[in-house]
Amino acid sequence: MDFLLLDERTNLKLSIIQKLEQHYSFSERKDILCEQLNTSQYLLERSVLEINEDLKRFGLIEDMELIEHGNEIILFQGQQTSSSIVEEKYLKYSLEFTLLQTIFLNQFTSIKKYGEKHGMSRTVVYKIVDRIRNELAQYDIKLSKTFQLVGDEMKIRQYFNMLYYRIYKDSDEPYNQSYVLSVNELFSAIKPHCEEINTYYLFKHYLFVMLERVKRKRQYFLPSHFHSADFDQENTIYQAIAQWSRQTLNGTTREIESEVRGIISQLSVYRIEFCDVENKNIEKYTQQLTQLFLEHPELTLTGHEFWNNVNRTIYQHKFITPLIDLTLRVMDLDFFHERYPILFEICHTFIYQLGKEEFKFSKKSLFFNLLLELSQQYDQESEKNTINIHVNFTQGEKYNQFIKAQIKIFDSFSLNFQPVIRPDTDLIVSDYLPTTTFSARHLIWLAPPRASDWRNFGNEIVQINKNLQLVKNRKEGEQYKNV
Repeated sequence: MDFLLLDERTNLKLSIIQKLEQHYSFSERKDILCEQLNTSQYLLERSVLEINEDLKRFGLIEDMELIEHGNEIILFQGQQTSSSIVEEKYLKYSLEFTLLQTIFLNQFTSIKKYGEKHGMSRTVVYKIVDRIRNELAQYDIKLSKTFQLVGDEMKIRQYFNMLYYRIYKDSDEPYNQSYVLSVNELFSAIKPHCEEINTYYLFKHYLFVMLERVKRKRQYFLPSHFHSADFDQENTIYQAIAQWSRQTLNGTTREIESEVRGIISQLSVYRIEFCDVENKNIEKYTQQLTQLFLEHPELTLTGHEFWNNVNRTIYQHKFITPLIDLTLRVMDLDFFHERYPILFEICHTFIYQLGKEEFKFSKKSLFFNLLLELSQQYDQESEKNTINIHVNFTQGEKYNQFIKAQIKIFDSFSLNFQPVIRPDTDLIVSDYLPTTTFSARHLIWLAPPRASDWRNFGNEIVQINKNLQLVKNRKEGEQYKNV
């Protein structure tokens, strides 16, 4: 699978940043970079100049800059940014995504008019459209002669759901404000029964994408035969979603029922009660994984809950988020390979044994999430409290849990993980900048984290602990004076 919404030049610039930030010294010789990236020194040096210009344009130059020093390229990188933030900016402002978004929002009328509006020749617009067609064709999505999206409706929604999540994370910036208000109403109805609903960002993007499809003059509903797992219709969350759908969507009873099933299926990414963990279609995958475990009797990763979570992971990647690899960035997995060599090999062998069409657009994420599930069970994490930390990475909840378990290694401190950002949050650890941070300190990490990320975390924890102690001493001093 190729990601064609970023051109070759942009991908080269991102690769330069990624190579440098993975290096312990944040620097590398030009000749080595040229060899690793299969490019010329002229193009490398030109790309470095362009990267710095791009960083200025994105408003990131204060936190990141590339410097040429003799035969070396050096990356200066602050705590507030990383290659993932730069990629987000490149994608958001790319010609391909800008035009694709116009098509998705049903605002594209003709190549001629689009070119005139954006100061482009027809030839340039045609090239961008061809690139978009090739991107969508990978997922069996086509563009009609009138530039309408044609294909399986859920697959179209899944594609844009993953794409918008990859770019916007917890932001609702690109959506119609009436949709934002409508989704917020649904979340308010669900919150008494699910406190973490406001952190279900992937689910939230699905709702926005769904509304964009069904609220048009020409409505695009899910087919009546859309299948989801069986669930209890007396469930309070189901009832809230069904009531909201009837009030919000203008369709037949059958169409609205299909949409409710679609919404519930997407919610199952976060809520296990809406998952079919005993689905017969995933039984063979569980058996394959079990056989690999039997080859390593020293592993004791057993138990009903553990296998339920494994089944849930496989089920979701096959049926609920089959295009989830769209959200993944380049990751260096040496950390996992070194720390969990046997688990890494089990997951790698399992993925290698899958057929080409099995989990076609979710293999990478399935590998990563199975690895997280196994390593979490392996580590047997424990809970502690004091410094309030919010952890949220775009890789999903399993990765968040994994990072929390690693953070607990700092056992000389009392750490309390918060599911949402609150006014009393002390530190946010993520791979993007949340829209709401209150007064919390913030660290941007790569996934998985580098040694420098852990060093920055240790420094932050020490400083926060110091500040908390100062506040405590000040309050005790004031109380003493008042005695």
